[in-house]
Amino acid sequence: METHLPQEILHLIATHLQVSEASLVPCTRVCREWQVAFELYIYSQPIHVISADGVCKDDCEKSMSLSHFQNVTSGKGLARRALIQHLSYHIVVPLDLLDWQTRKEKAYSLRNNSRHDNDLAFQSGILELFNTLKHWDSNLRLSVALALLGREAGKEPHTYDWDTAGEYRYDYKKGRTKSVPVYRAQFLDNGTSLLPDVACISRLCFNDDPPFHQIWAGSAMQIAQRCSSLTEMILDLDEYIRPDHIEYIQARRQALANGLLTMPCSLRAFNLLNQMECPWKEMMTGLNVLLSDTDFLSQNILNLSLSLRELKIHQLSLTPDFLFPLDTESHPLPTSRSLHWPLLEVVELTGVPPTLPSGLWIVHPTPEDQSEIDEVEDWERIICDYEEGTISRPIFDREHFHRTLISLGHAARLMPRLRYMQYSLAHNPNFKFEFKPHASSGKAEWQLYSLCRPDQRVADAWKCSLAELDAKLPAKLIRTTIEDWDQYVA
Repeated sequence: METHLPQEILHLIATHLQVSEASLVPCTRVCREWQVAFELYIYSQPIHVISADGVCKDDCEKSMSLSHFQNVTSGKGLARRALIQHLSYHIVVPLDLLDWQTRKEKAYSLRNNSRHDNDLAFQSGILELFNTLKHWDSNLRLSVALALLGREAGKEPHTYDWDTAGEYRYDYKKGRTKSVPVYRAQFLDNGTSLLPDVACISRLCFNDDPPFHQIWAGSAMQIAQRCSSLTEMILDLDEYIRPDHIEYIQARRQALANGLLTMPCSLRAFNLLNQMECPWKEMMTGLNVLLSDTDFLSQNILNLSLSLRELKIHQLSLTPDFLFPLDTESHPLPTSRSLHWPLLEVVELTGVPPTLPSGLWIVHPTPEDQSEIDEVEDWERIICDYEEGTISRPIFDREHFHRTLISLGHAARLMPRLRYMQYSLAHNPNFKFEFKPHASSGKAEWQLYSLCRPDQRVADAWKCSLAELDAKLPAKLIRTTIEDWDQYVA
């Protein structure tokens, strides 16, 4: 059989097989020439690895065990390491503990064998992967996605099935105390001390959806800390948590804040997708997601941003002036004037919740709706009734949004490489702000879509005049061009 074919023909064969989702592996067995040609395609695609032998991931034909992955990338397979760009790694744990599907019995405890065994398997799986990758060339650049994979569905001791454990209903009002809290994999005591530094991982991703990655936020940050050449991190925390399980939400936020303090200095892109942390109904007080009076997460994101090229945050409640702190009169603090973002090109703050981290609403109901709220005596009825508790909050806290725009304006002038800035509120009526400097012309586009009009302090912060827009107050959209923007950038 003639096996020598031009590279163009081999390319067409590989492309056709990929489009039809057929396996390319049999082609590597034809001859050495075909092996080299087709492995270029095989290993340029995401490689799916499972931490344990004897586990099949049904939705991925390309999955292999970690032991097999070690074999094909060692010895004669060393050259394959340079071909691999994306690694999807599933850590096999004994049980798939589904969220909000079980209820506690009297003897239930969070410290149980099911959680411990899962955590032990998680820790072992991460250690084995990092002990494998620590030997890879530090000049390689590998993107790694991490997630759990349960061998079988299961329940924790002293629990029983309850498929409405995430709801608040007339026939289930005790979810705060009776619903089993969600399981997220964590390192055991001092487990991270065993984790070696790995230099070949440049991108770390926790967003295997579906299913959700099921790794505790603090553990994700600890893993990132050990990636000494990490340049990009994507952390998806958009998980459903019952609002009355507020302790979990507060602990998650604090774990994230603590983890930001230990990020590798090489990190240049941070992408966080958070849960929309809101109460059961719009009529209710917002959730206080802080463990103390200080919002450490806002502070630590500011500090992290000073060395980033890209900051993307979705659905996270932050203080309005977190990026450029202001005094009570919305003037720059003396310490803020020393801030500088020499690398930052993209700032996206999207889906911002309409509450502060303290739970204070920044959008308010009409007087009629407020009267209805004041008269509520039975909040259980409001929560349980699908038709109750839904109100509009059309009144903006203008000072909050002025403060936000003032802070962004001062910060933007300290970002010489800025290409795009966005701030959008997850609320109706909308509040969406966009800013695009154009280096070629020295001009910048400034756009605000909102009924909340900027004041003179906002104009001063952005070094532009908004006076000509006074005649357009009924309009929702403000557009202006800042001439000679580059002369205002430090």
